[in-house]
Amino acid sequence: MARKKLISEPLSYPDLGIIGISSQLKDYRLAYHINLTAALSLTRLDDLPVYQEKEGTLPEFPLFAYYECNRRLHFYLIGNSNHTAKLVPAYRQADYFLLTKGPFDPEHLDSLLRTIRKIEGVQLAFNVEGAKVKNLEGIMTDLELHLIEKGG
Repeated sequence: MARKKLISEPLSYPDLGIIGISSQLKDYRLAYHINLTAALSLTRLDDLPVYQEKEGTLPEFPLFAYYECNRRLHFYLIGNSNHTAKLVPAYRQADYFLLTKGPFDPEHLDSLLRTIRKIEGVQLAFNVEGAKVKNLEGIMTDLELHLIEKGG
């Protein structure tokens, strides 16, 4: 019998901005520096479990979150790897992803990107096209379910 597979639509999350970050900093140090330079308050949450369809596993990735109520923006800093898997294998050069969810001005995203590039210890920061992330729908679904479970 043929397997049915959900195909994610890139327009499922039109208000999502993704910044890939390559850095040797530990997750908590990167979150600290982003908080200082970008005036955010990312806080550590329980690790995010994300289902890996090919392997049939549920590895967990470091997760930090912040909600800016004035602009109704969510920020999520997620590690791209744990000891056994990559969250987004297509972007192996990224150690972390900073997701912005909400009505975000593209100019503000560029400003945030420039701010992150200035952090000592960040080798690379770049925009990621959501349409090129094959498992974006699954990641976002797992993130939303995780936040509901944890009351975040």
